[in-house]
Amino acid sequence: MKSHCKVVVIGGGIGGCSTLYHLTKEGWTDVVLVERNELTSGTTWHSAAQVTNFGAVQTMVGLKSHSIKLYKELAADPENPINYHHASGGIR
Repeated sequence: MKSHCKVVVIGGGIGGCSTLYHLTKEGWTDVVLVERNELTSGTTWHSAAQVTNFGAVQTMVGLKSHSIKLYKELAADPENPINYHHASGGIR
């Protein structure tokens, strides 16, 4: 493991993984993620695939739209195969 780096992301939940992913997409290379267990093994697993198209706050709708687009891109990438299916609408 590295002894020095510019950024240390602590926690491998959705927030930590997203932060590391977006930093690397912006060209950061001197970054590391530290997780005490398996990735997404904490509370993140409870919310898997719970991204809807709707919401009361426009900022959250924008964040959800970004997430849906990102998950679709990842699902289409043979280097990062994930099983993601998105449908319009939802029930609450």
